[in-house]
Amino acid sequence: MYLHPGAPTEWWWHTGTLTSGSRTFGFEINAASFTQDGFGFTQVMLTDVEENRHYQRTSPVLPPTYDPDTWAESDDSKNWYARLADIVMESPAGAPTRNMSVRALLNDQATGTEISFDLTLSQQGRPFFVWGTGINPGGGAGGLDSNNYYFSLTRLHASGSIEVAGETFGVTGVTWMDHEYGAFGTPSNPVKWILQDMQLDNGFCVSNSGSLVAGRVPRLGQAFESDATVQGPDGAMYFVPSSVTPTGRTWRSPSSGRTYFLELHVRIPSFDASVFVTSLVDAQEFPVPTSPVYEGVAEAVGTFDGQSVRGTAWNEQRL
Repeated sequence: MYLHPGAPTEWWWHTGTLTSGSRTFGFEINAASFTQDGFGFTQVMLTDVEENRHYQRTSPVLPPTYDPDTWAESDDSKNWYARLADIVMESPAGAPTRNMSVRALLNDQATGTEISFDLTLSQQGRPFFVWGTGINPGGGAGGLDSNNYYFSLTRLHASGSIEVAGETFGVTGVTWMDHEYGAFGTPSNPVKWILQDMQLDNGFCVSNSGSLVAGRVPRLGQAFESDATVQGPDGAMYFVPSSVTPTGRTWRSPSSGRTYFLELHVRIPSFDASVFVTSLVDAQEFPVPTSPVYEGVAEAVGTFDGQSVRGTAWNEQRL
């Protein structure tokens, strides 16, 4: 959970679904460091499903505001923190995945709408180790310089408030945090992917991902090979082959010109799973000129081990 000195990249990335009465919100709060390139950045977004509105901002953080050695805590005998620009994440030593405080400010890039987050999150159960082990099986053997390390907290019981243009909403939910560090591309050679995260009502959590390398591009109506990391209700981890097929609507960003898939059919043969992940709002892009990315609140509906399932989901694409 703590900072890894010497890691070329590192970030803590909160996403998920929060509710306030009948209102549904998707959110992202991401604090990231690219030490190899000498800068950090934050990404914060809020999707108001009922109002069909999406607020977002990406903010680069440069020296001297950005200090690779002090922006997050590396000493696990101390309280953990990550502080970058208008994001503050903190939790107590000895139990850093519980009673985590996450606060963030967002000044929407398009409208100037002011939004603030004040959340408390506590993980229930074991962490979720991406690839089954938390270590990229296709990475190098040289540690932080050549491999990628990745775990998630997929059962974060969340509560707190969101304030949107002066209106405050008390919110609750079960959310998702990714902590990834090590080697992860460069601005000149970025990593590209298509990913669907799911928190299903049968107690399973799924992260299904396909890497877009060597010209591999997902196409509407065509199955695309992927891999699924699956965690059962008992905490057991599995890493198995899967496929994802873009099946439904698409959305073309007026800012970046990119076209994104809004409905994806995920198949996981090992679990007899057939689940559709569908964005709840079309326009959910961070339109960064050099590297636009779609980060969207979604829902999951389908079958798993022969039984009907549904749940919250996240639709992510960097194409």
